Amino acid sequence: MQSVSWGGTCLKRARLWIPPKPCVRSSRQSSSQLRAGAKVYVGMSGGVDSSVAAHLLKRQGMLVEGVFMRNWDLRDERNECPSERDWRDVQKVCRQLQIQCHQINLVKPYWNQVFSVALDEFAQGRTPNPDILCNSQIKFGVLLDEISRIDPQAWFATGHYARLRQASLLRGLDTRKDQSYYLAGVSGTRFGRVLFPLGELAKRDVRRIAKSAGLATAEKEESMGICFVGERRKFDAFLAEYLPSSWGDILDPHGKVVGRHQGMFSKTIGQNARLSGMDCKWYVYAKDPVNNLMYAAPGRTHPLLYSSRVVAGPVHWISGGPDFGPDNQINVDAQVRYMQSPQAGVASKVDR
Repeated sequence: MQSVSWGGTCLKRARLWIPPKPCVRSSRQSSSQLRAGAKVYVGMSGGVDSSVAAHLLKRQGMLVEGVFMRNWDLRDERNECPSERDWRDVQKVCRQLQIQCHQINLVKPYWNQVFSVALDEFAQGRTPNPDILCNSQIKFGVLLDEISRIDPQAWFATGHYARLRQASLLRGLDTRKDQSYYLAGVSGTRFGRVLFPLGELAKRDVRRIAKSAGLATAEKEESMGICFVGERRKFDAFLAEYLPSSWGDILDPHGKVVGRHQGMFSKTIGQNARLSGMDCKWYVYAKDPVNNLMYAAPGRTHPLLYSSRVVAGPVHWISGGPDFGPDNQINVDAQVRYMQSPQAGVASKVDR
């Protein structure tokens, strides 16, 4: 397993995305093999982005078909599965565009390759990103394999705000909506016949195009929740349905007990510890899964809440690993969570 270190004192273990330098440059996606009349399957979620992606490809003369993934069966307070509403929206848009649409049931592979893996990570006190897992294992894994099996010459497109240049993944032109972070776990070899039609567009332009085309999803609000949790449920309460509670102490920087936690899964680094009787909010700065302990510090500026080094792994190089050189260092722009501004740093390989 290849890992990297970044900066000074190691306080955290995290999944660190180190994008190749081309990610910050503006470059149009290379799709020289794509010609009018080519078959393109569009992964459609029922949202405005994938709807516009399908619309743009259809307008460019492609033979477009929509594909909807059913990954989870979850009913909300109104006893209706959100995925059923999304599927209806996909059907509406496909009727408007006069294209075929297909629903593929991926509940089993999603459970085995995304949800179960994420649960195991949470149980060990780490904080995985299920959306990154879903893209690498399901959308650009199982689904892309199925599309290639049906038609090896077909292309696959999604509504991600990202761009491609050969085998390199580039940030989307709209930095406020850039989704290349969520695609960081996808192998560069999977991008050979993939299209991101929205990569050069801003979100406001996508909305404008949708309204101009009269698409049924033009005014649909964005979904902000993880698909298997939904938007109305607290995440720790959801996890408690699948992971056994293991109550433990929350300690202050001096080792004094200041509160209790429900389990390693219940809070992540940087999260409000929700301690009662305090003059200000306290935030989790470290977790000790072996001893079932969490550590919290007061306020947002406490030095223990910050670190200059992170040990991360496994590292996935999208377009081939770089040359670290004789000093075992490369300059990187690092990002440990979605929408964080990239942080300049130095990466080194370490043996673990």
